[in-house]
Amino acid sequence: MQFRFNFILTLLAILVLALLLALGYWQLDRAQQKQALLDLQAARVQLEPVAIDTVRMNKEHLRYLPVTVSGAIDADQQILIDNQIKQGRAGYFVLTPIKLTNNSAILLNRGWLPLGDDRNTLPDVKIDAVTLTVNGRLDHFPSVGIALEGADVLSDGWPAVVQTINLNKVSERLGYPVMPYQVLLDNDEQYGYEREWTLFEMGPEKHHGYAFQWFALALTWLILYFVVTIKIKTKTKKNE
Repeated sequence: MQFRFNFILTLLAILVLALLLALGYWQLDRAQQKQALLDLQAARVQLEPVAIDTVRMNKEHLRYLPVTVSGAIDADQQILIDNQIKQGRAGYFVLTPIKLTNNSAILLNRGWLPLGDDRNTLPDVKIDAVTLTVNGRLDHFPSVGIALEGADVLSDGWPAVVQTINLNKVSERLGYPVMPYQVLLDNDEQYGYEREWTLFEMGPEKHHGYAFQWFALALTWLILYFVVTIKIKTKTKKNE
């Protein structure tokens, strides 16, 4: 049997096939990115902590670098990052500024606290230390898929609640510059809350699975195109 060319059907088939293939390759790219992050974390977890004052913060690719932070705690101006979900429960990440010797500060992520029964009642995040020396690792601040307008505006009072971290607004509110990384407090350090520091909810294997599904759909769509084209030709012969 021969195929009968149908411009509209062929154009539609090409567009849908291109979309399905693009989605498959996009998932493969996401898997590669996440595997690279896992490899980076595994490599840097073996390193000895370095003093935060010796780290050039204008350098990129500092994620997961083990550091030692020493400085004065700004316990009166702490920040709660809202809408942090852990095992189906909503809560906050607690960020505590630590002032360094270079007149700047870094935000120490002390871990996760659950949301109480009343949103108007914030958790007690007081800390009795004046100065602190702790170990942790550098990381980016938590991000959201779609940031709504006003998500980076800190609430009135302290601790201040915010959805996403905007360094300029945080620095302006605190009254001193803040470094562009947070420090994830190590699990064996004091003054912390729940600290199961996971890179992401969905690992590379999930993206590989999704890529397979998109490629399978692309193959199915291609087979369907040829089947429909053959049927068109067959019906045409019968009518003749």
